[in-house]
This record gives sequence, structure tokens and C-alpha cells, in this order.
Amino acid sequence: MNDRRHLLTVIATLLFAIGLAVVSFLPDVSGYKFPQMIALSIVAIAAIMVLLALIPKKPLTKVDEESIPWGSIWPLLLILVGFLVIMERLGFFVTSFIAFFLIVMIYSPQRLGWRGAIKSGVIAAIFMAVLYLVFVSLLSVQTPQGLLI
Repeated sequence: MNDRRHLLTVIATLLFAIGLAVVSFLPDVSGYKFPQMIALSIVAIAAIMVLLALIPKKPLTKVDEESIPWGSIWPLLLILVGFLVIMERLGFFVTSFIAFFLIVMIYSPQRLGWRGAIKSGVIAAIFMAVLYLVFVSLLSVQTPQGLLI
């Protein structure tokens, strides 16, 4: 991949991040500060990416580049699309639990049996409980409500 494609990618990322930040600060958007903080963080990271892309460096060779492992990325993309489709129906925390559990089951380095699946389920449940406490109780962030939670 040449430097020009890197620069185009980071500029597109910066423009997208700026668009997210603008939308998060619109007057019609709910008054929560968390999305605005995240949007500003994304803009800062994208700006750093642009600066790094502009710094001159030795050209990459084919040996320096790594291919994208699409075989291991597709399951995650399918989980994320499924997450977006069913989140409004089941609720944010239940859907997040299912997605987290599936990610652990698919990407675990060892073969999981019943014992590993139960352990992964307990870890996912504890993780969702902590998320619930942080976002709902401490930060008062409104999450999508669904059939369950």
C-alpha cells in the first residue's frame, strides 16, 4: 500500500470523526456528555493518525505489509451486524451479553466444552453487570431498551 492511500484513508477517517462530533453537539441531541466525549476523543485520534501519515518515512515494500486475515474477521462482522439488528428488540445489555459470549466462543484459542462455555457465560455476565453499573448507575447513560433490558 502506498503512502497516498494511507493519507486518503486517514483523511477520510478524520472527516468521518468530525462529522460524528458535529452530530453529537447538535442542539436536538440528548444532553448526555458521554457521546460528546467519545466523539472528541475519536477526532483527536484521527488527527494524530493524519499527522503520522504526513511524517516522511521509508517506503514500504511488499515484505513489510501484512495481508488482512478476512477469515477471522468475518465472524466478528456478522456478530456486529446481528448485534445492531436485534439490539432494539432485546435491549442493549442482553444483546451485548450474547455478542460478548459469541466472540469469546469463536475466538478462544482452545477448544471450548461445556465447562469452558459456562465459564465464558459467567465472565460475560459479570462483564455486563459491571457495564450496567458504570453506564446506567454511575454515568446515567441512556441505553437502548428492549424486551428484556
